[in-house]
Amino acid sequence: MTVTDSIRPEDLMRYLDGELSPEERARVESELERSTELRRELTIYGAMREELRSLSVPESVREISIWDRVNRRLTRPAGWFFLIAGALALSIYGAYVFATSAVDPWEKLATGAIVIGILLLLASVIWERYREWGSDPYKDVQR
Repeated sequence: MTVTDSIRPEDLMRYLDGELSPEERARVESELERSTELRRELTIYGAMREELRSLSVPESVREISIWDRVNRRLTRPAGWFFLIAGALALSIYGAYVFATSAVDPWEKLATGAIVIGILLLLASVIWERYREWGSDPYKDVQR
């Protein structure tokens, strides 16, 4: 993209940011004196740099409405309650049917061991995520 092979676009960016050593800065300045194309590129990079600096990220554009507050305080907890209660009732009924069925005891033990293993793994993953959530630096980031 540049006219000279000795000056790369990264060098021009570092020149604009003041990150070059005195020797590198002198080399870039001497090339800039000789090359119109290099000066044009430096001007383009400088304009892009200023445009990026002038960009502003808007604060929270969306205000929290009444429905958002109702959803957060009532709907979500109610949904979690019904989900957990339904899953618990279904699990208890399934365990009762499983325990009273006429299946070989070894099959019951093997199936029970698999279910207990899956539940233990699930509980450990949930516990780890809960512990990490307390120290997660990105938990309050909003999109």
